[in-house]
Amino acid sequence: MPRKVLYALFALILGQAFPAQGQGTRQQPPENRRLSAERVMKAYAEAYPAVERAEYRNGDWAVLLKGRWFYWADGRLLSEEKRANTEYARQSFYYYERDLGPWEEPDAAAAERLKQILPGRRANPPLRDPDFFDTLWEARNSNEAYANLVGVSFLGKRFSVHKALAPKLAAVEARVREAAKSDSSINGWIASLGSIGAWSWRNVAATASRSYHSYGVALDIQPARLQGLATYWQWTSDAGVEWYMTPYERRWHPPAAVIRAFEAYGFCWGGKWLLFDTMHFEYRPEILIACGMSVEGL
Repeated sequence: MPRKVLYALFALILGQAFPAQGQGTRQQPPENRRLSAERVMKAYAEAYPAVERAEYRNGDWAVLLKGRWFYWADGRLLSEEKRANTEYARQSFYYYERDLGPWEEPDAAAAERLKQILPGRRANPPLRDPDFFDTLWEARNSNEAYANLVGVSFLGKRFSVHKALAPKLAAVEARVREAAKSDSSINGWIASLGSIGAWSWRNVAATASRSYHSYGVALDIQPARLQGLATYWQWTSDAGVEWYMTPYERRWHPPAAVIRAFEAYGFCWGGKWLLFDTMHFEYRPEILIACGMSVEGL
């Protein structure tokens, strides 16, 4: 990848162009593959039955969700009454790569920029308006979120998720089990798992913005033993390790077939983010659709 493209990506990251929950993918996509307002809003209309339609109105792209219009608003995704409010940071709309691609070590200048991301966030935590997602998932507080939860069994572990995700996770597991019939290493990986966590009403670490875990639409899959491997960029940093200098072989990764099974049903994997979270899967079918990928079971 050309150095100037790397520098452009790091500048965007530091400027919160690819903010907290998704972080942005490893490399900057070509211009014709950026996630435009039109692509994202049309993807929402395709991905979620609750989104009635997407259209260009009042000088911006918007979606009609449960009788309310939400506008792109420079990526901030704001309601009609808030669209002029500039205090909110942009939402996490990022280009999601089909394939992970090779890891590339940043040079000294880029490494120094990446080093400043976490201190910058902790000093000035980005705040994103949760109204759209509160409305989409019918959860404006922890009690409402809890009322939407159902218990599921997935790969031998039990946890709670939003009721809409239960059939999707069942389909993901069926695909993983099928893949394991021809790849014994997948069964070994399943046996190595320690826990799976999903619902937790909280903000994204080092931000003032609500986590997808709050809605029960994200899950963290953790092994019983990490054996020195990294899973999350902030934990890696807190351990005194330069997270941006951590190559793939020093990170814990699920098998490729597991990642593909999740992606097939609308989940993005945090291992493809520059600010990596390899244990994390979140239900973001609109991201996959906007990036030209197909999603089953919508």
